[in-house]
Amino acid sequence: MNKTNIAAASAAVKPRERDEAIDRPTENWKPYPCLLTRRELREVIAKQLG
Repeated sequence: MNKTNIAAASAAVKPRERDEAIDRPTENWKPYPCLLTRRELREVIAKQLG
C-alpha cells in the first residue's frame, strides 16, 4: 500500500500561487486545553501504554 504525505498530496492537487502566503502558527500559539487533570492524563496514558 502506497502511503503518501497528506500535505504533499494536497499541494500536488492544488499548487499555491507565487503571492499566496503559507499559514504558519505564531510563536504564541497554544493548543486548546483538554480539561483533564494531570492525574486523569496519567491514567489515560498508562492505560494506552499497558
